[in-house]
Amino acid sequence: MMETTVRRAEIFDSAQALSSVGGDNEFLSEVVGIIRAAWPTLLADLRDEIARGDLPAVEATAHLAKAAAGYVSARRSYESALQLETVAGKGDLQAIPGAVANLEREVLMLQFFLATHGENEKPS
Repeated sequence: MMETTVRRAEIFDSAQALSSVGGDNEFLSEVVGIIRAAWPTLLADLRDEIARGDLPAVEATAHLAKAAAGYVSARRSYESALQLETVAGKGDLQAIPGAVANLEREVLMLQFFLATHGENEKPS
């Protein structure tokens, strides 16, 4: 069970996210909603930019994805976005598909935890 708890916190650390907004669960729920709504656009933009071969745009969008993950204390999504930002910045075309697939996988897991955030958190 401890392993599951650690893994969950790596995907979405709700305690850290709540702390980062001063313990305001209502505000955190608003932030979570905004971030959940932003992910599909960010991922679609990344796919389009990759298809066009626009690595500076991939790097910039990965940076936005990294910020989005950081706002909700989503360490694994943050690290995946950082990896994509780094390989795009280096112009490493061969590493881009794997980095994008990794980010998409992490975001899929994150979206699940963000969707259940309001159900699991009770205001004090």
